[in-house]
Amino acid sequence: MITVASAATRPFVLSWASTRLPVLLVAALLLLGAGYPLALLFLTSIFPEIMGGRFEGFLDAYRRIGETDGIGSMLWNSFAWAGSTTVVSWILGVPCGYLLARTNLPGKLWARLSLLVPIMTPPYIAALSYILVMQDGGFFDQLLGPMPEALRAWFFSFWGVTLVMALASFGYVALATEAALASIPRRLETAAAQLGASWGQTLRAIIIPLMLPALFNSGLLVFLEALSNFGVPAVLGTRANLPLLPAEIFYLVTSWPLDLALATALSSLLCLVALIALYGSRLLASFMGGGRYEPETPHQFQLGRGARIIGLAWFAGLFVLSTLLPYFAMLVTSIADQWQGALPSLTLDHYRAILTPGSRGSEALFTSLWLAFAAATISIFLGAWIAYVISRTQGWLRHALEGLATLPRVIPKIVLAVGLILAWNAFWVPVSPYNTVWMLLLAYVVIYITDALNYANSRLQSMDPALEHAASILGASRWRVFFQVVLPQLKPVLLAAWLTTFIVTMRELVASILLLPPGLDTSATFIFNQFEQGDLAVAMAMASITIALSSIVLVVFQIRSRPRAPT
Repeated sequence: MITVASAATRPFVLSWASTRLPVLLVAALLLLGAGYPLALLFLTSIFPEIMGGRFEGFLDAYRRIGETDGIGSMLWNSFAWAGSTTVVSWILGVPCGYLLARTNLPGKLWARLSLLVPIMTPPYIAALSYILVMQDGGFFDQLLGPMPEALRAWFFSFWGVTLVMALASFGYVALATEAALASIPRRLETAAAQLGASWGQTLRAIIIPLMLPALFNSGLLVFLEALSNFGVPAVLGTRANLPLLPAEIFYLVTSWPLDLALATALSSLLCLVALIALYGSRLLASFMGGGRYEPETPHQFQLGRGARIIGLAWFAGLFVLSTLLPYFAMLVTSIADQWQGALPSLTLDHYRAILTPGSRGSEALFTSLWLAFAAATISIFLGAWIAYVISRTQGWLRHALEGLATLPRVIPKIVLAVGLILAWNAFWVPVSPYNTVWMLLLAYVVIYITDALNYANSRLQSMDPALEHAASILGASRWRVFFQVVLPQLKPVLLAAWLTTFIVTMRELVASILLLPPGLDTSATFIFNQFEQGDLAVAMAMASITIALSSIVLVVFQIRSRPRAPT
């Protein structure tokens, strides 16, 4: 039986009898992909011997967290680092968003592009590049003379690692701030001015309260990204003598003797903190409220010449620190041969070594390309179908499915990777993809399918259900409605989701390094391994190629999606 809401704008909802099979299939996929690995991870942290079929050692792993030297300080470092990264990102990003939304700053298009470049750059590559600049005998010493030791010591410390991560993350805050400020109706500020409120009073009473949801959401994104980030702690944190949770979990899983019990206990703590942060922010947002307003042209402050110069200098300084400096170090290192005084002799041999057919570098690049292509393609079709089924379901079941679908995006990637290892390496699994490249493809889809879900869901909420209703009345099956009516309408957002998933999987490090079988590399693991082995030039050449390929795909999609002029 089909029931349709009376208002044309309300979603087309199918009864339980007609959606039972799709809903059960969606629930099974979500449980198998994320629910089962996470449940097994928590069980293993409680019963360390459960993988051997024994319920022994109840809570031993958690007791060891309190008894093991250094674990307490490492936990504190991790939460303090994620919180500090969030605060520094607010400090850097909020002024950028304000200048873009509320001033007549010239060159706003280029300013926005300057925010997108560090977002697209993998944080671990930025960290590697900064090491090349700031280390003893690095670019700073070569080009500008000996660096003050106090500055070098500060960089290889808690606050230096925080700054590197914040420079990779502040763009999220800036863009969220701009969107929030642009959505505040001008009439509210006009009314406040007419009632005699000063600019400061208007800021405190109107602008800041309406901006808080966007600030908290963007801050949550930065906090979770920092808390779960593996690359920066592994590359820079170790050199700064700053032990952080993701790197410790990685070493517990990969270094002999393996300690899966302690790794799962630490992973479960990381997972719980992420979930508490997510649902705490949602609860806080519900208390803060906020409404939806009709779009209006926001009030623009006319900056004087001096203020415009300061605003442009702010963006320029951030662009130098977040993009120009690390990219300069990356590119110069990739073509450097031998240093002769302050400047090196140049060569393209490192690029040739990577791109030579049959080389380890070319195989790693090819593996990354086909895995990213396959993961993005599977994710958009599977994600669109899951989003469609969820959006056409009502009641508690819909909330349960939405919660399951949200898990992969919220749970730190290293936690989900450890859960997948446990889930697919268990003795009761008859046929397992573990220790094959298909395991990595599965991980990519599980981790990044939420991007396709979010894109598809945003479009489904605004779609007119009349076509679906008409097709069903004419006898079309659910599958035919989806493939011939719904999917064509989702094409623009699914292309954007494909692009996003392709780019992030091309640069994915922690899942790749944990799940790849021996003898196989992706571009990310190749970069990491080459840097660890001291072959900096080849590592930076691969980083340059990876970023260039992602940028080319982005440009091609932008050109193809540009509206064509009528003939």
